[in-house]
Amino acid sequence: MTKILLTLFGLALIVGQTNATIQCGTDVMPKVMSCGSYMVGPAPTPSKECCVGLQDLAKIAAASQPDRKAICTCITAAMKTVPVDFEKAKKLPDLCHFKPFMPLDRNPDCSKVI
Repeated sequence: MTKILLTLFGLALIVGQTNATIQCGTDVMPKVMSCGSYMVGPAPTPSKECCVGLQDLAKIAAASQPDRKAICTCITAAMKTVPVDFEKAKKLPDLCHFKPFMPLDRNPDCSKVI
């Protein structure tokens, strides 16, 4: 699990920068790292830290379309490096009480995030 999380963080640092204010490696990944035990591991529910991080990202995404696209691009790139359980991922908005800011599927089109 630690190796997967380190891989995600490393990828986040490599992902290209956008015109958005939010940055993948410093703003997005620290907020979603704690979701790993739920999305790729055996945890039956997301941790409180995971939910708080996703709620924070949802607030940022709601305020800015460029940030919404940057968050989507970052999370999409990270999800391609690990075996994410997308059935669990789709439950996160309800479990963590936030409005989805991107499609929660294998290949979301972040250019269409409005």
